[in-house]
Amino acid sequence: MSPNPNNDPVVTPHNDLNLSSASDFERIAEDGVEILCEPAHVKGLKRRDIASGEASDVAGLIRFVIGPDGQVTPDLLQKLPGRGLWVKASRDSLDLAVKKNLFARAAKRQVKANADLSDTVCHLLRRRCLDLLGMARREGEIISGFEKVMAAIRSGKAAWIIEATDSADDGRSKILALARAVGSGASVSPKVCGLFSNDELSLALGLENAVHLALVNGKRIRRWKHEVTRLSGFVPLVPPGWNYTEGAQATAPD
Repeated sequence: MSPNPNNDPVVTPHNDLNLSSASDFERIAEDGVEILCEPAHVKGLKRRDIASGEASDVAGLIRFVIGPDGQVTPDLLQKLPGRGLWVKASRDSLDLAVKKNLFARAAKRQVKANADLSDTVCHLLRRRCLDLLGMARREGEIISGFEKVMAAIRSGKAAWIIEATDSADDGRSKILALARAVGSGASVSPKVCGLFSNDELSLALGLENAVHLALVNGKRIRRWKHEVTRLSGFVPLVPPGWNYTEGAQATAPD
């Protein structure tokens, strides 16, 4: 399917997509035409990535709108009014769009796109992920503390491990080794995120010392996965020095 040149919705059919559910869609006016502004987890809606020219699922894209002052503004929740301009959730793609003035070309008008737009989007996505962890904790979907996280990994409850970037090497290495060992067996290893400091996690979760955390399956897991996956296009989720590979052979620590 060739991309729609005016960036109107491109919808592909899916058997599991319930188009009759009013809660699935929010309709907003765009240039006098009704468009669909869907939650990112709804499958089937595609938009044209202005950097590549390809139609892609909105789950992997960042939406931007042009403000009244001509400023390119990120719209992470995909709800701001105005015509949407979409770019793959990738630092390289967004930097290319800024460098080649692709926002102006797509909008067919003069716009202002800051050179540090990728950093701005990265910051907003980080903030969004921390907010989601805070909500998950209030809903009982966060496990905190070294021993509790180890137990959650052993039991298969840990969908994600969130380790503070400034956590001690000894405790972190034991947790990651156990996660690798679990992943080398019949179970799927937990995903790992090591983007946030102890202070950032503690503030977001309302805990005194948030260092070792596990996110279990629940209400927030789908949205967390969506946002942290988009964030991974701008910064590695796991610091290279941690040397963590999902499913790698390892021996579980005692």
